[in-house]
Amino acid sequence: MNKSRKPLILLVDDEKDVRSVVRLMLEDGGYEVMEADGGKEALRLVSDFDNPITLLITDVLMPYMNGRDLANRITSIRPGIKVLFISAYSAEILSNYQIDPERTDFIRKPFDKKALLARIDKLLPHRLLNAAVPKDEKQTASDE
Repeated sequence: MNKSRKPLILLVDDEKDVRSVVRLMLEDGGYEVMEADGGKEALRLVSDFDNPITLLITDVLMPYMNGRDLANRITSIRPGIKVLFISAYSAEILSNYQIDPERTDFIRKPFDKKALLARIDKLLPHRLLNAAVPKDEKQTASDE
């Protein structure tokens, strides 16, 4: 039997509550999700895990390693991986991390499931599964 594999997303955010909400959004959208609370754990997961990781979703401002540096390191290990940055910070602050919300694959917190899945669909147009219809439009991820 040939079972289709769900696209795998690595979700990195230092806020546990944000990771939990975003994980639920992604799983409802038909994705498999691995979580990391920061750059060090994310790099370990990428190094230890053999299966393809389709997308890295990372917060921009995190302790010890920012999202831009993490993305650069992960894309050097896994050149085909797509990256989506998330943050609640202003464009001025994000520019310090070479993130331009108008020119970078980026979604601003808070976002709802529909917006997140639509943004991912633009990055991964040929994914194996169709996104589920959002159950709760009020479910959002934000910096707390």
